[in-house]
Amino acid sequence: MSTRRDDIEAKQAILGRISEELGCEAAVLFVPVHVAWFTGGLNVRGLIADGERPGIYTNGRQRWLLASNIDSQRFFDEDLDGLGFQLKEWHWASGRGPLLSELVGGKKVSADRPFQNTPLLNEKLRPQLAPLMESDRERYRALGRILAHALEATARTFNEGDTEEEVAGQLAHRIYHKGADAVSLSVIGGMGGMKYRRAGFTSARIEQICILQATASKGGLNVTAARTVSIGSPSPEYRIDFDMACKVGAVHRSECVPGGTVSGMIDSSYGLLKGTPYEHDWRLHQPGYTAGWFQADELRKAGIDEPFVLHQPLTLQVRLGRAAIVGTFLVNPEGHEAITSPTGWPFKRIGALNAMHDIPDILVREG
Repeated sequence: MSTRRDDIEAKQAILGRISEELGCEAAVLFVPVHVAWFTGGLNVRGLIADGERPGIYTNGRQRWLLASNIDSQRFFDEDLDGLGFQLKEWHWASGRGPLLSELVGGKKVSADRPFQNTPLLNEKLRPQLAPLMESDRERYRALGRILAHALEATARTFNEGDTEEEVAGQLAHRIYHKGADAVSLSVIGGMGGMKYRRAGFTSARIEQICILQATASKGGLNVTAARTVSIGSPSPEYRIDFDMACKVGAVHRSECVPGGTVSGMIDSSYGLLKGTPYEHDWRLHQPGYTAGWFQADELRKAGIDEPFVLHQPLTLQVRLGRAAIVGTFLVNPEGHEAITSPTGWPFKRIGALNAMHDIPDILVREG
């Protein structure tokens, strides 16, 4: 099993190759998602301006953290000690400009942000962020368990009559309590929010159905999932919406393989939806995003699909009528691996395209 340091060495070699392809001898990273990827999840917290954020410098053989004197000690104490990083530090009063000038002076250096006529490496680097390396996958599974527990514990314990804002606060508390960050929250419990495909939370009180969705982040990685709870038995109309969403979700998961695409998911589920009230619902929302180092990154841009790759994390979502089925998965050769599986939660086992899938069901609480 590879360690975090092994995977950082592999990422360093990747940047070395990219720099060579661009005719450069070194690379500089400052885009936060790139720094998180390279370091395997450097934890950058606190009030910090864009010009104060840490960066990476590597020549493909050695690596340096670029950081302000305010942060460098904490970064090494909490995250980077023993991982082979050296340090190039700037003083906060002078800013990082002089350090960058020193790094690129007399050298040809590639970068992920434009400065001093350096070649941009972003397009060559972007495909490398899609698959998670082995140590990253282990941390990803742990984060998925944190989020699943936070969603399910909140859904079981909020009080009837709480507002969406109050429930969002309870959900965020559970995420932070386990050392992760709540980067996006959605609680839909009032009928007003049911008409939106993408919502946050308001002062509306929970009526009967409540959909809790969250994106949690830890060590630079992001997972997203949702759970649905009903105070008393859900109406037959809502159950129809939800059961159909579960079926479509099972079909989408079956397409979560190397070479799969968003269009393939839509096409595969069309037979289920044709001639139903949901036939055109796919036009109203994204069926999925690249996750992992991204909170959400589009899988279809300008009408062109990006095929899924091995070990790529995907957040898949189905929204039909008022129902939502949302979870995060890893692309595997034999099929997806669920990262936000239900834990002690009711589920529906549904077969689709020669595979069985456990889909979180509605938790029915006593009214």
